[in-house]
Amino acid sequence: MTRLDDILEMLVNFDGISRKFVLPSIIDKLRLNSFKGDTPHGLGEDSAAIGTESDELVLLTTDAIVEDLCLGHPSAAGFNAVLANIMDIYAAGGTPTSFAVALSYSDPEIGEAILDGLIKGSRTFKIPIVRGHTSPDSTSTYVVGSATGTVHKNNILTAGGAEDDNVLVVLFDRTGQRGAHYKLGWDSVTDRTSENVVKRLSVMNDIAERHLVTASKDVSVAGIAGTAAMMLEYSGKGGIIDLDLIDRARPKNVVLEDWLRMYISLGFLVATKEENFPDLKQVANEHDLSACRIGSVDDTRKVKLSMSGKSLVMFDFTKGPVLTPRTGHD
Repeated sequence: MTRLDDILEMLVNFDGISRKFVLPSIIDKLRLNSFKGDTPHGLGEDSAAIGTESDELVLLTTDAIVEDLCLGHPSAAGFNAVLANIMDIYAAGGTPTSFAVALSYSDPEIGEAILDGLIKGSRTFKIPIVRGHTSPDSTSTYVVGSATGTVHKNNILTAGGAEDDNVLVVLFDRTGQRGAHYKLGWDSVTDRTSENVVKRLSVMNDIAERHLVTASKDVSVAGIAGTAAMMLEYSGKGGIIDLDLIDRARPKNVVLEDWLRMYISLGFLVATKEENFPDLKQVANEHDLSACRIGSVDDTRKVKLSMSGKSLVMFDFTKGPVLTPRTGHD
């Protein structure tokens, strides 16, 4: 077994990726059976885009925080509920406008701590909490958030637009540390001012306005490799994830095996044309972020990991849906 074999086995068994294997059946059922379930820019995107009579689209997203974090670190759970949702809005090129939350708990101290985290998140990311639902005597503990945003119709970024011969690029802040409550998290938010955080997130607004990328996702709990695979499948493409490039670009205090699986708090994965890469790097630099090439897009519908001149297939979408399939829309 080579290191590449070990990394491949680690990734396909990684919970942040393997939990996505259920998505194709859920998404297909909703698309086929719910009212207008196959609406463009809907299921499968980080944020749904809802048409209006104006020049702007309304963005809508939702995310839940696992119970273990709610029980063990309730303030962090509240904060991360806001973070997860606003990342989805920015990934679509949008600006967050409002946040709603559903809380469930039995311990009032946990409930108060979740609220404190939500308030901190609201102030950090400059998004008002406008609606909520509370179950204070529940047998389960959770926090589910939902956010809205807006984006000009001409600037919407989709997860499904990657094109052959695009390069895959990760945008992230090298200044950070492992998450205090999640060791596979890269924290670039703690101890930063709200203005500093929003400046870095707004990189996606500038990228969208300048039409520099063909596809976009925030780097989720699936990590760099999992997020890239989801984008490629949703785009109907394949590609190569170059572990040597990722290894050279990673923070030096994080080993490659961890960096591949990390949730990056202000991180985005984009696909761009080769000729746009220099401008993309410049815009990222203006927002105090790094833009690091990590792979390429092709038409094979297979995702390969490459390292030291060798490659292995991670996912083969020609055999059927795996993570986030897309039907014939948009």
